[in-house]
Amino acid sequence: MLVCQRILKKMRGAVLPLARRALVRAKTTTGYVGLAVEPDARPALMGIYGKTLAALEEVPAASEYRKHVESMTKERLAVVEGAEDLRAIESTIGCGQVEQLIRQAEDELTLIPTLIAARAFDTYDGATSAESILTDLKFRGIVLQRDDIPMRPSTDFPTEPEVELELPAPPEEAAS
Repeated sequence: MLVCQRILKKMRGAVLPLARRALVRAKTTTGYVGLAVEPDARPALMGIYGKTLAALEEVPAASEYRKHVESMTKERLAVVEGAEDLRAIESTIGCGQVEQLIRQAEDELTLIPTLIAARAFDTYDGATSAESILTDLKFRGIVLQRDDIPMRPSTDFPTEPEVELELPAPPEEAAS
């Protein structure tokens, strides 16, 4: 009987962690419309975080954006690598469910090439005139209020500091 108990203890030690992992991954819904459950969330997160760190190599090292995103991605990657339980990952990172973390990481990964293509990290040498900047912004559909253009006083609204309002006349009583 003693031998059977030892065997059962060994089996429990091997089977219980597998059963726990299966229960943890038995999530059926995220509770968000359009956000499906990711069956392999942990490997997916590790892969996306790795790709993000590789993509950040193209961003200048002195860039604040690179410093911030690299720091955040390394912290999250360490959490994902250090925890097997998805709930522990979610609570430690504190930015939603693992499916939301995947979506956030994918968004960050797609943003990096866009910023590089827009030359967002190029140094500004001051050679561009204000007029060319305003023309470029207008071309992109961004309208700014310029302070150097005098504004005409409004004709629709009174401009005096104090305006006396006229009250409407009381309704006349109907003659009987």
